[in-house]
Amino acid sequence: MTLKSLLLTSLALGLAASLAASQTDPNERSERVDLGVGLSYVVEPDWMVTEAVVSDDEIADIEVVSPMRVIIRGRDTGVTDVNLWGENKGESWSARVHVGMDLTELRDAIKLAIPDANLELRNANGAVIVSGLLRRAEDADALARLLAALDRPFVDMTRVAAPQQVQIRIRVAEANRIAVRSLGLNTVHTNDDSFFGTTFGGNPNNINIGVPGGSSAGPGLPFAFLSSAGVSDTTTLFAGFPGIDLELFLDALEDNQYIRTLAEPTLIAMSGEEASFLAGGEFPIPVPQSFGTVTIEFREFGVRLNFKPIVLGDDTIRLQVAPEVSDISDLGAVVLDGYQIPSLLTRRAATTMVMRSGQTFAMAGLIDRSISARNQSVPGLGTLPVLGTLFRSVRYEKGDTELVILATVELVDPLDSDDRPLPGEADATPSDWELYVDGKLHGDPARDRPDLPWAAELGLDRLRGPGAWARHDQERRHARPAPPRAAQASEPATDTEEPGR
Repeated sequence: MTLKSLLLTSLALGLAASLAASQTDPNERSERVDLGVGLSYVVEPDWMVTEAVVSDDEIADIEVVSPMRVIIRGRDTGVTDVNLWGENKGESWSARVHVGMDLTELRDAIKLAIPDANLELRNANGAVIVSGLLRRAEDADALARLLAALDRPFVDMTRVAAPQQVQIRIRVAEANRIAVRSLGLNTVHTNDDSFFGTTFGGNPNNINIGVPGGSSAGPGLPFAFLSSAGVSDTTTLFAGFPGIDLELFLDALEDNQYIRTLAEPTLIAMSGEEASFLAGGEFPIPVPQSFGTVTIEFREFGVRLNFKPIVLGDDTIRLQVAPEVSDISDLGAVVLDGYQIPSLLTRRAATTMVMRSGQTFAMAGLIDRSISARNQSVPGLGTLPVLGTLFRSVRYEKGDTELVILATVELVDPLDSDDRPLPGEADATPSDWELYVDGKLHGDPARDRPDLPWAAELGLDRLRGPGAWARHDQERRHARPAPPRAAQASEPATDTEEPGR
């Protein structure tokens, strides 16, 4: 090897060593600086700064306060580089500065609005990323309103821990008791020269005697029955005496009625969503229009349930619920152009309440007791002993109504399988003997062993005999007490089956 090649090799090794020494100089640092808009970051190197450069002065700017102190200020969101150099070789400092939104005020606002929230906030590419776990759906709504007020884009990656499906069961129980006692006597008598009658307490038999329209006003007025005098539904006893032209209608009634109504709708809805349920139908209502035309409108009736649950956390649910039970009734019905339009007997309630999962709340109740009494009589004659009964009508009516509406809410999850029994699934077609002789409209349910996965896992699919599976409607039979052990030991075993038997 020549002297010239030795010198070149030594020079190359010296430059490589010098370059390696400059890259591993402890005074040179390269780091990441996270900075908020409007905030500052102080750099204090161990050497005197002679030159400072920022790549993008619209994102951040620098100020050399003293030879050994430099301040970096964030101006706008983004990423830029800052480099500092000193007089001597190896005296340099570089950093990648990430300028984002100042999250201090946002953290304080979230802490004030949602005290128990444990969320993580960070800046990324000019947007605010929020992540973590929320305990209530109401907290998610409050967080969404806070983030919507920002002047920066945001990404909401939070989750709600509480179950979001709510089941409500409404029970509407109503009992009506009506007791009626009435007594009245209506009469009508006619002959060739006169007629008279009594209609105390109204005219239920439609007795109507008078002069037909269009008759001349003069002697010998043609009195006649203007309508048929029949027996009404309220008449309990009637009699006629053709020989003396007399007819009697007696209204003597003692009526006791009892009506019980029970409706139990069940409905499931997501938290924050409204759900509705209707089990009933629609009845037509004729609506007269112009030029003699009639249109038909339909009105709903039956069991209706509208509710909106909001999960608040800790198994607490805020519930907006409006149950309604309506029935078609002839009471208060009207007749329009020959069509009878029925009325609706409605029980309705609407309220907002807060309950815990599994609790039952009596959201509405009613106790209504009414007494109605009436005495109609002919003055003077109606007060006569014994005979006064013929000249008066009395009615006494007492009604009691008790109504209660119960609401039960639960946080629920979907079923893992569909092997639950369905309504009517166990019904069987009756045989000829069961239908014609026993009068049964359904046969006995099948007694086969249920083919359920969980039964096989527990070994219950191997059970045999009449006691293997019992139905809910089957009468329970108590087992006979076992005999004493001594007696069992003294008696020979007789339950062993003999060969050939």
